Amino acid sequence: MLPLDKTSPTPCWLAIRLPHLPLDLFTRGHSDGGMAIAISATSRRRELIIDCNPAALAGGVKPGMPATAAPGILEELQIVERDRESEQQALRRLAAWCYQYSNQVYIPGIRSGLFLEAGASERLFGRPEELGQRLALELGQLGYHAMTGTAPTPEAAWLAAREGLHIPSAGHIRRQLGPLPLQRLHLESGQLLSMERMGFRQLRDLLRLPRKDLTRRFGPELPGYLDRLLGVCPDPRPLYRPPEAFSSRLELTAEIHSCQALLFPLKRLLEELCGVLRGGDTAVQMLQITLGHEDCDDSLLELGLQSPTQDSARLMTVLRERLERLRLPRAVRDIRLQAPQLLKFRAGQHTLFHDTPGEQQQDMTQLAERLQARLGSDAVAGLAGVQDHRPEYSWRRRRLDERADSIALCQRPAWLLPKPRRCSIENYEILAGPERIESGWWDGRDCRRDYFIVRDAHGSMLWAFHEYKPRHGWYLHGIFA
Repeated sequence: MLPLDKTSPTPCWLAIRLPHLPLDLFTRGHSDGGMAIAISATSRRRELIIDCNPAALAGGVKPGMPATAAPGILEELQIVERDRESEQQALRRLAAWCYQYSNQVYIPGIRSGLFLEAGASERLFGRPEELGQRLALELGQLGYHAMTGTAPTPEAAWLAAREGLHIPSAGHIRRQLGPLPLQRLHLESGQLLSMERMGFRQLRDLLRLPRKDLTRRFGPELPGYLDRLLGVCPDPRPLYRPPEAFSSRLELTAEIHSCQALLFPLKRLLEELCGVLRGGDTAVQMLQITLGHEDCDDSLLELGLQSPTQDSARLMTVLRERLERLRLPRAVRDIRLQAPQLLKFRAGQHTLFHDTPGEQQQDMTQLAERLQARLGSDAVAGLAGVQDHRPEYSWRRRRLDERADSIALCQRPAWLLPKPRRCSIENYEILAGPERIESGWWDGRDCRRDYFIVRDAHGSMLWAFHEYKPRHGWYLHGIFA
């Protein structure tokens, strides 16, 4: 259970309300808002419109009207039934995303929103109201409409978020929230109706009454709610823990026919993923992207990296290269992004200079990832050492995600000719050698050679050998850079 934060001198709760969550889940996968869309839900055996986008509002569709009557008002209206399970999944993903700003996050039951303790994060992210503005902006970039507010208690913060208020202390709760109408309170509709019939109109009307009178008239639930609102009694909540895997799905409002148009919804999915990674101090090395089609098998994209990352720009770069090679069999109707395994993130040390070996290695890693995405995973490989004295058998191809073994070159060139080639070297100078290799008798590939480092008349550094007993001239096997 989540106790009141004792490490912060002034506990401050930040509430995030998502008033259009059912609609956002359907529309965030597309940048074009010209299509008229409405969300419906069944209430008391009647299917009603509960939300609609600006295009539907402009066409005369309003929340609260029967879903059966809405198409008669706007013929091209698209009605989508509310999916509460998808909403809960989205809230869990966003809770993991918010973990990058606070380690105290919880989901408030059936409400469309989140809570996080922001007082302890002030040193890192500024004042709670500034953090609230930042979260609203970043959630907007992910496709969610968010309202934020702060207060010393979670319930007060929830009310403050609707009004855009930032309540600095418990002593200001009564003054700033008192004028709110009772409909703003998180209470049952029947209870609110009873209060209105008794003449109560605002929150301050309830706060003036003694607790005994409230209990007698409305039961113990109302006084308990008000005490939690004012901070009179503790308000424990279940802690949220980040997941060990990530999965997200976008249902597209309109079919996508080109790979280039997929970049917009995929960028939102990757940004959401990387927020979750930063919150849990984790990283990914492999991603699976599934593109859903109608009357056709899904298209599966697998993105593999050489090293774990939580950088969305790096993931987008590899994804762009991969999409350039993709040919869609049919239009895309939905997108699913999965990271089956979240790895522990080990941040590298950054320096002021960009030409250090570490920075150069990072550039080479990203270049290899782009080449793999463009050419295919089998077209780009690395080298691994093999325990064999014969040079042509002392290495093998390795996958880029496979750990590289150290290769002891022993004054040998890094790259060899495919096969030793008979040659004639004139006016040469022997710089080092001989290095005698006598091996391979057991597998029928006997090797008896004396290797030398030779400089020819043109100044080239060569790695050449003589056959040992008898000698038959020079054989060129490698060239030094």
